[in-house]
Amino acid sequence: MLFKKRARKLAALKEPVGQVLEMLPTAIVKGDSLEKTLLRAALTHANPQNIKRLAALLVGGGVAVSLAGDWLRRRSYRAALAKEMKKQLAPLNKKLDELEKQNEELKKQNEQLRKQLR
Repeated sequence: MLFKKRARKLAALKEPVGQVLEMLPTAIVKGDSLEKTLLRAALTHANPQNIKRLAALLVGGGVAVSLAGDWLRRRSYRAALAKEMKKQLAPLNKKLDELEKQNEELKKQNEQLRKQLR
């Protein structure tokens, strides 16, 4: 009996949650705020039995989308920073390559001089 009640409650909740999940990507593309979209979804499915569960799912979804946005912003910032650093280090890398070539030439000359001294 208890299992049947829970199964009915979950079945009743499945449709609103699916609709909310379908609404989120379109809202993001439109540029609607996440809070507005989640509130709209909560109000369209306002059923006293489902309010607590739906609210928990909406808050969880909001947190997940918010964290994903923060992660994407950090990732793009890191990529821009890496690109700028690479641009600034390019002359130093070129000088380093030249110095390594000079070092190799000097080592060869040093070996030749040592052979002549022996």
